[in-house]
Amino acid sequence: MLVQIVGCSIDFGSIRQLRFPDADFEGPALVALMGPSGSGKTTLLGLVSGRLTPSGGAVDVEPKTKPDWILQSSPLLTRRSALDNVLLGPRLAGRPGPQAFDRARSAMRELGVWELRDQPVFRLSGGERQRLAVARAMARGAQLVLADEPTASLDPTARALVCLALRRAATHGALVLVATHDDHVAQSADAIYRLEGDPGV
Repeated sequence: MLVQIVGCSIDFGSIRQLRFPDADFEGPALVALMGPSGSGKTTLLGLVSGRLTPSGGAVDVEPKTKPDWILQSSPLLTRRSALDNVLLGPRLAGRPGPQAFDRARSAMRELGVWELRDQPVFRLSGGERQRLAVARAMARGAQLVLADEPTASLDPTARALVCLALRRAATHGALVLVATHDDHVAQSADAIYRLEGDPGV
């Protein structure tokens, strides 16, 4: 898995433009995208995913693949159980039933939420829901994982578990790009890609 950023910029109307430093990210690896608010971390994830189109330059992803997204508030089926939500990841990836269950169970145990497997999501805390979203992505086993502030608002224990899970995803073959302000994520990363304030107008 290779992501290349070459001369990339994106315009927001006529008064603001974000420019991104050239870089090659080759997986498996965990890369922390760091910089102040407004510097373009989330925008870069959108460019890598293909949801956004650069105004200039290019973001190339080889091979082309559908990434897993982990958001600050990832959508979950609140009336379904925690296990049902995590099973969606491997099932949507075409994993057969027993393999999907094994992957979901492994990811949930790793993130400390297996004991919540029968609980409906609406009864869970925000931190528990965030760990479920990470578990769902890990269970799917995508080659490319895009995470936007995945440790925001988590307590230290949950944050450590999420960092470990992202690290393991990279160890198992994924390219994991994490937009973050969290120094704990940076300490776990193989590389840091820094965006410095407003890159240009």
